[in-house]
Amino acid sequence: MNDIKIRELEKEDLWNGFLSSLDSLRKASDIEKETALKIFDKINQNPDHIVAVADVSGKIVGSATLLLESKFIHGGATVGHIEDVVVDKSHQGQKIGEKIIKYLLEQAEIKGCYKTILDCADDVKPFYEKLGFKHNANALRFDHF
Repeated sequence: MNDIKIRELEKEDLWNGFLSSLDSLRKASDIEKETALKIFDKINQNPDHIVAVADVSGKIVGSATLLLESKFIHGGATVGHIEDVVVDKSHQGQKIGEKIIKYLLEQAEIKGCYKTILDCADDVKPFYEKLGFKHNANALRFDHF
């Protein structure tokens, strides 16, 4: 197996597998180039928005996002929120998702998070529990459109 490098998203990654790997969650590879660049620039300017990618031989095959939320409670501590975890179907089963999550958990600890949370479907719950996550609450959602 090729070496897997977990690192933060770079602009060149957008068309080097990143957007197409997101298609496993929801179609993203057809986004307008100008729109993708604007989103990248907005994310890149926010130190509380970290997108980690899995780079295998120069191609992005997976990613996940860590959002940092500053709180007034807990003495002004920070909560990490993990979102949009995905590994390209052709690379699943190689512990890439595990490596991405561990990287983001390390980043959350470095940034001073007192906890990191995520929502997931029941079928992937064992994956996250294996990494130390515990079932805590129910997730609800309100769709605006």
